[in-house]
Amino acid sequence: MSGEIYLAELPRELSWVNTDERPELSELRGKVVLLNFWCGSSIACAQQAQEIRHMEARFHDGLAVLGLHTPKHPAESEDETVLKYANFWHLRHPVANDREWMVWRMLGIESWPTSALLDHDGKLVAIYAGEGRRNEIEAKIHEILEQAAQADRRSYEPAPVARKPEPRTALRFPTRIVASQTHLYIADTGFNRVLEVGFDGRIDRQFGSGNPGHWDARGADAGFRDPVGLAIWKDYLFIADTGNHTIRRVRLVSGDIETLAGNGQCDRPSATEFTQPKLAPMASPTDVATINDRLYIAMTGLHQIWQLDLGRNVLSLFAGNGREESLDGNGSFSSFAQPTALALVSDTMYVLDAATSSLRSMRLYDGRVNTLVPGGLFSDGNSDGPASAARMCYPTAMHADLQRGVLWIADTLNHKLRVYGLTKNELKTLNVNYKLQSPSGVCVAQGAVWIANTAAHEILKLDLKTGRLARLPITT
Repeated sequence: MSGEIYLAELPRELSWVNTDERPELSELRGKVVLLNFWCGSSIACAQQAQEIRHMEARFHDGLAVLGLHTPKHPAESEDETVLKYANFWHLRHPVANDREWMVWRMLGIESWPTSALLDHDGKLVAIYAGEGRRNEIEAKIHEILEQAAQADRRSYEPAPVARKPEPRTALRFPTRIVASQTHLYIADTGFNRVLEVGFDGRIDRQFGSGNPGHWDARGADAGFRDPVGLAIWKDYLFIADTGNHTIRRVRLVSGDIETLAGNGQCDRPSATEFTQPKLAPMASPTDVATINDRLYIAMTGLHQIWQLDLGRNVLSLFAGNGREESLDGNGSFSSFAQPTALALVSDTMYVLDAATSSLRSMRLYDGRVNTLVPGGLFSDGNSDGPASAARMCYPTAMHADLQRGVLWIADTLNHKLRVYGLTKNELKTLNVNYKLQSPSGVCVAQGAVWIANTAAHEILKLDLKTGRLARLPITT
């Protein structure tokens, strides 16, 4: 069936967000065209974006990639939002905002992510649903290019490149924030580094060179790739190095950085326990939390919670059966959907499931998981009230404020700061009188709430005594 479909051109109604030169399929004849259907709130799509980057490098003289963003939530339907996603993921190929799902329906696409391949004549030759299919896709691309060369139809011209960069700012897509007695630690995700910053905004140290890569070293000589989750324990800073699919640790006294877990490969582990954690594959670890000698890991790409025993150096599965859904139960009999934030309160761990926009709780002693604020895979609500009636939209960060008995929640696609009362089990919106843009980090320190206003590339300080909110000036 797929071999009978030819695409002359893509619909003119598509809005290309990162280029002023609309790509024309007729000008790409002689190349393999990969149409990548993706959604910014899907971790599977983020992982596939890494795979596509490898394909673009390998077939630089024969492959053209065109991104087609189809929104899962209404909040993702604006051109500006899609451009932010494209820049956050470092995409350099043309990306269209298919807000009405025109091409999706035209080709009968059913899930995110999906790759559709057009041959050198514009014929649809294959559709690949899901991530992790790089080898299959690359084999097909090679086959098509060989056929084009044999028919003397292959084009070796460079593929179209698109780029509308973010404004020059001190930070680039900052996400998580944690605090010690003396400093804030900021995951400056878009710049592939973690910053140690005074409460006045002055940068004291930088961990990571700023160039994407994976190598251990001291301070700014090390390499990170899109680091996100942070946790402080004793004299250590733990980092979920999301783009490298590893867990890193900074010795704060010396600034030395080492890899604790993950072999750098994005894959599903073949076992549920590893006595050599650095040999284990991971999939987009996005947050970490520590208690005693245990490091808990939100393994977002696997829809699971893992734990690293720091004393025994053993990595093991803690909860989640790996299916992307919301199911309460004990340990591996429960399920999560893109767990992205962890917060510990006594013997309970709270988990934000971004894909279902829900807040979950988990007892540490037996792994029992319960849903507090419900949602669903297509939930996009925005309501306060008792936990069972409240709704969120793709929340991604959380901080446990034991002094006030609340969880501070960055409700990312609602562009709001929410507060969950642990005693009353109620969710409320905090009106900050400031435009929040996809907030993805929050913590409390020095009598203030610190907010990573991610899409605006800034850190905000909300004084809890005066209610004054101000932008933190980041200086060197």
